[in-house]
Amino acid sequence: MPHSIPALCGSLAGQPFTFNVKVHNAAYRALGVDYTFVSFGVEDAAGAIAAMRTLGIRGLNVTMPHKQAVIAHLDALDDTAREIGAVNTIDNRDGHLTGYNTDCVGAVRALEEVTSLRGRRVALLGAGGAARAIAWGMQRAGARVTVFNRTASRGQELATAFGLDFGGALNSFDPAAFDGVVNATAAGFRAPDVNPLRAGQLAAHLFVMDAAFIPVRTKLIRDAAEIGCRVVDGTRMLLHQFCGQVELYTGKPAPLDVMSAALLDEIARVG
Repeated sequence: MPHSIPALCGSLAGQPFTFNVKVHNAAYRALGVDYTFVSFGVEDAAGAIAAMRTLGIRGLNVTMPHKQAVIAHLDALDDTAREIGAVNTIDNRDGHLTGYNTDCVGAVRALEEVTSLRGRRVALLGAGGAARAIAWGMQRAGARVTVFNRTASRGQELATAFGLDFGGALNSFDPAAFDGVVNATAAGFRAPDVNPLRAGQLAAHLFVMDAAFIPVRTKLIRDAAEIGCRVVDGTRMLLHQFCGQVELYTGKPAPLDVMSAALLDEIARVG
């Protein structure tokens, strides 16, 4: 496998962002490894994977719209990526490229900071790519997941794929029937006054996670915290997702506190 000094990792993105750059590089400095992380905004996923092989890029994060497109160009998938049908991490070991999905790991680790998931009844709002990864992770952690989505066909498709229940549109969510709720819709992202749930759909017994991370405290999180819910903001899921990638690329435990500080600093700068 070709080598560069320092070792190069990066992000394969349709639209490059600075969050992963700042967080990964902070982690590498804290770990004392000679890695550098950059973000590539590309349209040609196949060409990018060929470049990864040619240049010996140690690892690539993958964001939309490339999470499905890269699969055909890899040598292997781990079980998580195969079942979810999307890759967000590519690990290069001596020229052998394996696709992983740490989105689900990030969601489960974030939620388990406030609750065990085994046996918990969880309402999942949304049926897109993020929802798919979160659903898979929660189900494997032992949660009983029900999908709610504005478009019934997409919600039912996700529910059927993983053997989950479909509860209907978001306004059908009844907090009395659940222990927690996870928002995986775009509602609330860079929209500080938007809550995907209407008044009365939150109750103090719930744990609540929002996958949206800008602002750090979305309206859903603020409203939930105000009535006494245990809350998990989207930065925790994103952070644990990054941790899974750092651990794959370096073989070392991720420095969680250092990475969290770097993420929050960058969100404050650009958010």
